[in-house]
Amino acid sequence: MKYTFTALALAALSLASPVPDAAPATAPPSFKIAGVISGGSGCPQGSIDIDYTDSRILPIYFSKDFTASVGPSVAADQSRKNCQINIDLQYTPGYQYAVYSADYVGYGDLDAGVKGIVRANYYFSGYTNQVSSSLAIQGPFTGRYTKHDDVALSIWSPCGSEAALNVNSEVSLTPMGGAGSGTLIATKESARFSHSVYIKWRQC
Repeated sequence: MKYTFTALALAALSLASPVPDAAPATAPPSFKIAGVISGGSGCPQGSIDIDYTDSRILPIYFSKDFTASVGPSVAADQSRKNCQINIDLQYTPGYQYAVYSADYVGYGDLDAGVKGIVRANYYFSGYTNQVSSSLAIQGPFTGRYTKHDDVALSIWSPCGSEAALNVNSEVSLTPMGGAGSGTLIATKESARFSHSVYIKWRQC
C-alpha cells in the first residue's frame, strides 16, 4: 500500500536493515495511513512520500529539499533544514502503538572540520511527552551512511481514540561561514534520504 502526495516522483530506496527482532507479531487486523501533513524548510507540503509494506514499518522518503549545506558562499539559512510530519494512522479499535526504533539512510560530503547532525523527535498529537534520537557525522566524510537507532519510547498512543504520530526531523551542519564546505542528505546515485520508523503494537 502506498500514500503519495503529488506527482513528484521520488526514487525508492531499498533498506538492508530488516525489521528488528524485537518487533512484536501482534498487529491490528486493519491498518492504513489515512493522511499525512508535512511542512518546514526541508519538506514543503507535497514533497515527501511514505511507502509502507506492513503495519510495523513507516518508511519516509524525502526530496532534495531536505538538504543542508555550508560553505564560504552558502547562505546561513541553508545550514539547517527541518521537516515536521503528522501521520494519521487508522486501525482496528482496541489497539495502541509506539515507536521503538528508526533507521536513517542518506549521503554526506563533508570537509574536515565540518560536522553534520541528523535528529528526529517523536510524539503524539495532544501529548507533551516526546523522545529524540540523533546521529553525528564528522568530516572529512564522503559517501552513503546508514544508522540504526533504538528509541526507548514508553509513550503509547491512547486507547479508545486515535492520536496522530508526529515526526520532527532535522539535518544541520556546522560551522557556518567557515572555510570548509559540506552537504548532507543530498540526492546521490539511486537514493534520497530515507527515515524508516518501526512501530510496535499491543492490545488495550
